[in-house]
Amino acid sequence: MKSPGLLKCIQAISIATLLVLLCSLSVAAQTKAPSASQAEGAFFVAYRTPKHVTTSTPDVFHGIANDLLAYLEANEVRIVKDPERGIIQTDELFSLQSLLNLTKNAGATHLLYLTVDRPIAAWVKVTLQCYDLSEKLLWQEQASVASGMTGKNAPAKAVANLKKKIQPRIGQPGLPKVEKTAAPST
Repeated sequence: MKSPGLLKCIQAISIATLLVLLCSLSVAAQTKAPSASQAEGAFFVAYRTPKHVTTSTPDVFHGIANDLLAYLEANEVRIVKDPERGIIQTDELFSLQSLLNLTKNAGATHLLYLTVDRPIAAWVKVTLQCYDLSEKLLWQEQASVASGMTGKNAPAKAVANLKKKIQPRIGQPGLPKVEKTAAPST
Protein backbone atom coordinates (compact mmCIF):
# COMPACT_ATOMS: atom_id res chain seq x y z
CA MET A 1 0.00 0.00 0.00
CA LYS A 2 1.31 3.44 -0.91
CA SER A 3 1.84 5.95 1.85
CA PRO A 4 -0.36 9.05 2.03
CA GLY A 5 2.73 11.23 1.54
CA LEU A 6 3.66 9.42 -1.66
CA LEU A 7 0.11 9.70 -2.96
CA LYS A 8 0.07 13.45 -2.29
CA CYS A 9 3.41 13.82 -4.08
CA ILE A 10 2.13 11.89 -7.10
CA GLN A 11 -1.05 13.97 -7.14
CA ALA A 12 0.94 17.23 -6.96
CA ILE A 13 3.16 16.14 -9.85
CA SER A 14 0.09 15.14 -11.88
CA ILE A 15 -1.57 18.51 -11.26
CA ALA A 16 1.61 20.41 -12.14
CA THR A 17 1.98 18.41 -15.36
CA LEU A 18 -1.66 19.08 -16.23
CA LEU A 19 -1.23 22.82 -15.65
CA VAL A 20 1.86 22.95 -17.89
CA LEU A 21 -0.05 21.04 -20.57
CA LEU A 22 -3.06 23.36 -20.35
CA CYS A 23 -0.86 26.46 -20.57
CA SER A 24 0.90 25.15 -23.67
CA LEU A 25 -2.44 24.20 -25.22
CA SER A 26 -3.80 27.65 -24.50
CA VAL A 27 -0.90 29.26 -26.34
CA ALA A 28 -1.30 26.82 -29.24
CA ALA A 29 -5.05 27.46 -29.43
CA GLN A 30 -4.51 31.20 -29.70
CA THR A 31 -2.29 30.70 -32.73
CA LYS A 32 -4.48 28.09 -34.44
CA ALA A 33 -7.71 29.47 -35.89
CA PRO A 34 -10.39 27.03 -37.00
CA SER A 35 -10.59 26.52 -40.73
CA ALA A 36 -13.58 27.96 -42.56
CA SER A 37 -14.07 24.59 -44.22
CA GLN A 38 -13.73 22.71 -40.92
CA ALA A 39 -16.26 19.89 -40.69
CA GLU A 40 -18.64 20.14 -37.78
CA GLY A 41 -17.71 17.78 -34.96
CA ALA A 42 -18.00 17.36 -31.21
CA PHE A 43 -15.19 16.96 -28.68
CA PHE A 44 -16.30 14.73 -25.77
CA VAL A 45 -15.05 15.24 -22.20
CA ALA A 46 -16.35 13.32 -19.17
CA TYR A 47 -15.91 14.76 -15.67
CA ARG A 48 -16.37 12.90 -12.38
CA THR A 49 -17.36 15.11 -9.46
CA PRO A 50 -15.64 14.89 -6.06
CA LYS A 51 -18.86 13.53 -4.51
CA HIS A 52 -18.93 10.72 -7.06
CA VAL A 53 -15.24 10.01 -6.40
CA THR A 54 -15.90 9.54 -2.67
CA THR A 55 -19.12 7.51 -2.97
CA SER A 56 -18.73 5.41 -6.12
CA THR A 57 -16.11 3.56 -8.15
CA PRO A 58 -14.08 4.62 -11.19
CA ASP A 59 -15.62 1.68 -13.07
CA VAL A 60 -19.10 3.20 -12.70
CA PHE A 61 -17.86 6.55 -14.03
CA HIS A 62 -15.97 5.07 -16.99
CA GLY A 63 -18.88 2.74 -17.72
CA ILE A 64 -21.30 5.67 -17.96
CA ALA A 65 -18.92 7.72 -20.13
CA ASN A 66 -18.09 4.80 -22.43
CA ASP A 67 -21.74 3.76 -22.75
CA LEU A 68 -22.80 7.26 -23.78
CA LEU A 69 -19.86 7.63 -26.15
CA ALA A 70 -20.62 4.26 -27.78
CA TYR A 71 -24.26 5.34 -28.20
CA LEU A 72 -23.23 8.59 -29.91
CA GLU A 73 -20.83 6.79 -32.24
CA ALA A 74 -23.43 4.09 -33.04
CA ASN A 75 -25.79 6.92 -34.03
CA GLU A 76 -23.09 8.31 -36.34
CA VAL A 77 -22.42 11.45 -34.31
CA ARG A 78 -19.08 12.86 -35.43
CA ILE A 79 -16.90 12.66 -32.32
CA VAL A 80 -13.51 14.34 -32.75
CA LYS A 81 -10.75 12.78 -30.68
CA ASP A 82 -7.71 14.65 -29.46
CA PRO A 83 -4.74 13.25 -31.42
CA GLU A 84 -2.58 13.07 -28.27
CA ARG A 85 -5.05 12.21 -25.50
CA GLY A 86 -8.01 10.63 -27.26
CA ILE A 87 -11.19 10.98 -25.21
CA ILE A 88 -10.75 12.73 -21.87
CA GLN A 89 -12.33 11.11 -18.80
CA THR A 90 -11.16 12.83 -15.63
CA ASP A 91 -11.88 13.80 -12.05
CA GLU A 92 -9.83 16.98 -12.49
CA LEU A 93 -11.94 20.11 -12.91
CA PHE A 94 -10.94 22.10 -16.02
CA SER A 95 -12.09 25.63 -16.77
CA LEU A 96 -14.55 25.98 -19.63
CA GLN A 97 -11.97 28.07 -21.52
CA SER A 98 -9.36 25.30 -21.20
CA LEU A 99 -11.85 22.71 -22.45
CA LEU A 100 -12.76 24.92 -25.40
CA ASN A 101 -9.06 25.34 -26.22
CA LEU A 102 -8.74 21.55 -26.27
CA THR A 103 -11.86 21.42 -28.46
CA LYS A 104 -10.36 23.88 -30.96
CA ASN A 105 -6.99 22.12 -30.97
CA ALA A 106 -8.67 18.81 -31.75
CA GLY A 107 -10.43 20.44 -34.72
CA ALA A 108 -13.95 20.21 -33.28
CA THR A 109 -16.67 22.85 -33.46
CA HIS A 110 -18.56 21.86 -30.29
CA LEU A 111 -17.78 20.65 -26.79
CA LEU A 112 -19.86 17.86 -25.25
CA TYR A 113 -19.26 17.98 -21.50
CA LEU A 114 -20.57 15.02 -19.50
CA THR A 115 -20.72 15.38 -15.73
CA VAL A 116 -21.24 12.30 -13.56
CA ASP A 117 -22.34 13.18 -10.02
CA ARG A 118 -23.64 11.50 -6.88
CA PRO A 119 -25.94 14.01 -5.21
CA ILE A 120 -27.42 13.35 -1.77
CA ALA A 121 -30.91 12.65 -3.13
CA ALA A 122 -29.97 10.31 -6.02
CA TRP A 123 -27.84 7.28 -6.77
CA VAL A 124 -26.40 9.00 -9.83
CA LYS A 125 -26.97 12.14 -11.86
CA VAL A 126 -25.61 12.60 -15.38
CA THR A 127 -25.59 15.93 -17.19
CA LEU A 128 -24.59 16.47 -20.81
CA GLN A 129 -23.90 20.07 -21.85
CA CYS A 130 -23.12 21.29 -25.35
CA TYR A 131 -21.07 24.45 -25.94
CA ASP A 132 -20.01 26.18 -29.12
CA LEU A 133 -16.52 27.64 -29.47
CA SER A 134 -17.68 31.07 -28.22
CA GLU A 135 -18.51 29.57 -24.78
CA LYS A 136 -22.25 29.67 -25.46
CA LEU A 137 -24.24 26.86 -23.83
CA LEU A 138 -26.38 25.57 -26.71
CA TRP A 139 -28.29 22.97 -24.73
CA GLN A 140 -28.20 20.77 -21.64
CA GLU A 141 -29.86 17.48 -20.78
CA GLN A 142 -29.74 15.59 -17.51
CA ALA A 143 -31.03 12.41 -15.97
CA SER A 144 -30.87 10.96 -12.48
CA VAL A 145 -32.00 7.88 -10.62
CA ALA A 146 -33.13 8.27 -7.03
CA SER A 147 -35.27 5.20 -6.41
CA GLY A 148 -34.44 1.62 -5.56
CA MET A 149 -33.00 -0.17 -2.56
CA THR A 150 -29.53 -0.15 -4.11
CA GLY A 151 -27.83 1.87 -6.80
CA LYS A 152 -26.79 -1.24 -8.74
CA ASN A 153 -28.87 -0.47 -11.84
CA ALA A 154 -28.85 3.32 -11.44
CA PRO A 155 -26.01 4.05 -13.92
CA ALA A 156 -27.65 2.07 -16.73
CA LYS A 157 -31.06 3.64 -16.02
CA ALA A 158 -29.63 7.17 -15.93
CA VAL A 159 -27.76 6.70 -19.21
CA ALA A 160 -30.86 5.17 -20.84
CA ASN A 161 -32.91 8.21 -19.75
CA LEU A 162 -30.22 10.58 -21.03
CA LYS A 163 -30.10 8.76 -24.39
CA LYS A 164 -33.87 9.25 -24.78
CA LYS A 165 -33.47 12.97 -24.14
CA ILE A 166 -30.60 13.50 -26.59
CA GLN A 167 -31.96 11.26 -29.38
CA PRO A 168 -33.97 14.12 -30.98
CA ARG A 169 -30.83 16.30 -30.94
CA ILE A 170 -28.77 13.92 -33.08
CA GLY A 171 -27.99 15.64 -36.37
CA GLN A 172 -28.57 19.05 -34.77
CA PRO A 173 -25.95 21.56 -33.49
CA GLY A 174 -23.57 19.84 -31.09
CA LEU A 175 -24.40 16.32 -32.23
CA PRO A 176 -23.52 16.48 -35.93
CA LYS A 177 -23.81 13.35 -38.03
CA VAL A 178 -20.75 11.94 -39.76
CA GLU A 179 -20.61 13.31 -43.30
CA LYS A 180 -20.85 10.52 -45.80
CA THR A 181 -19.09 10.90 -49.10
CA ALA A 182 -20.92 9.84 -52.19
CA ALA A 183 -19.68 6.65 -53.81
CA PRO A 184 -18.02 7.24 -57.17
CA SER A 185 -20.35 6.47 -60.06
CA THR A 186 -19.29 3.82 -62.54
